[in-house]
Amino acid sequence: MFRLSSRLSNNTAAQAVQSVRVLSNQAGLTAMVGSANIARMRVMTGVLAQSASYSSVPRQMTQQMTLKEVGIMDPYVIPEKENRPSLFNDYKTWIKYAKLRMRNTGMTAASTLGMCWKLKDFGITGRFLSESEEAYIGMNEAFAKGDRKYLEEICTPSMYAKLKGQLKDRVGRYEWKYHGLIEKPQIVSIRQGQIGGHVLIQMIVRLHSNQSMGVFDKKNKLIAGDLKKSVPVLEYLVFQRYITDPEDNWRILGKTSPSPVSS
Repeated sequence: MFRLSSRLSNNTAAQAVQSVRVLSNQAGLTAMVGSANIARMRVMTGVLAQSASYSSVPRQMTQQMTLKEVGIMDPYVIPEKENRPSLFNDYKTWIKYAKLRMRNTGMTAASTLGMCWKLKDFGITGRFLSESEEAYIGMNEAFAKGDRKYLEEICTPSMYAKLKGQLKDRVGRYEWKYHGLIEKPQIVSIRQGQIGGHVLIQMIVRLHSNQSMGVFDKKNKLIAGDLKKSVPVLEYLVFQRYITDPEDNWRILGKTSPSPVSS
């Protein structure tokens, strides 16, 4: 799995401030997964969106300290523009939305500042986003091929356990194709936590792309999907890393989706 340098540098503070500005500007550009896209996503990838906490799975750290996965610390993602409440039509709901958005922006900014002191290259967000797209492609290709070894490498233990279970249950041969991005990837949320003296970072990345999927039987006959027809898929991947562990890498913890603001 990809990783960024953990060495400190003299320009870390400047990178941190710049990253906060970029993320603050992006805060209004997050999107909501529509019901049609969710249905397509489930058929296309066989990977169900994960919005609930995962079961605790022990993992071994470099310092020989066993930590447990904590699930997604904060799965909240603000709705897409067309799904946001209107200030003029629904004032009370808009106030709730505005508070949630301000909270998300503030917590993301604070977590970014804390992370930039540890990760030298995080200020270069374009690099992380490019590598997160590659990780997303790799996960879907490995899932289609049934490559458990690569899935175990690129995912956290809990995410791998879920995908492994889905591989056991599926029928037929799968093929998956990636047809490129519709929009550039965006970091829409960053959260920082501390477990057993170690700092944990989780980042939610918005990925909007065109994909196609085909399922074939034993006679190589297409029984579901269409590899020649691409469909738009909007997903939010949660990446995780213990940044105080020099041997830990960014891994895919799961998925989440925006929740509508209720009145």
